[in-house]
Amino acid sequence: MAKIEIESAFVEPWNKGAEEHPSWGMKTAEPHSKKNENGGYDTISRTFRTVKVSRASGIDLTEFRKGDRVHVWGTEATDVREHEGKKYYDLIVWADRIEVAAGKGQGQQAPTEQAAPAQNFPAPAGWDSAPAAPVTSSQGFDFPAETPTPF
Repeated sequence: MAKIEIESAFVEPWNKGAEEHPSWGMKTAEPHSKKNENGGYDTISRTFRTVKVSRASGIDLTEFRKGDRVHVWGTEATDVREHEGKKYYDLIVWADRIEVAAGKGQGQQAPTEQAAPAQNFPAPAGWDSAPAAPVTSSQGFDFPAETPTPF
């Protein structure tokens, strides 16, 4: 798991059948833009994540609706699953804190806090200074710290 801060992501529908998400999880999309010839910006890709919270966190994700821009702090892990012989990689963020994020071009106003603040857990020794190491499974295989999602 890696420490992560997502400055701006949009809340997405929970699944194709229902837009409402449960109180413990929500889907987000983080857009990535590139400047075009006209001086504007075009979205060239998006990173999709599932944001989850523990019951003990006190955070209720039903306060956030589709289209809300959110700022998320927590830890991220890659979840691997297999379906019909094909592997899928999902990015899961275990959130410590979530706030409504101010939109681009709205000035430097502070975001309104919508959830419980992060608890102050001690960071492991060398957390900020150690380079990312590969994750090793119990069978001794080395996996890269970030595994790409198949297209």
